[in-house]
Amino acid sequence: MADITIHQAAEKAQQLELISLMLPNYPRNLTISDISAISSLMAKLSGDLAVFLQEEIAVQEATK
Repeated sequence: MADITIHQAAEKAQQLELISLMLPNYPRNLTISDISAISSLMAKLSGDLAVFLQEEIAVQEATK
């Protein structure tokens, strides 16, 4: 089972959406290190979500 709950997954999805919506508004203000940090954060958030969703799909398919 995933290390996160469905509520944590929803929160991570919301955080990822917010970051994605903010990026176009501040492109000139971001340094290379800012972009690197943001991309690492986005990869972590989306990776956690992917693992959670894949495990949930596996559980649902196993109970069919």
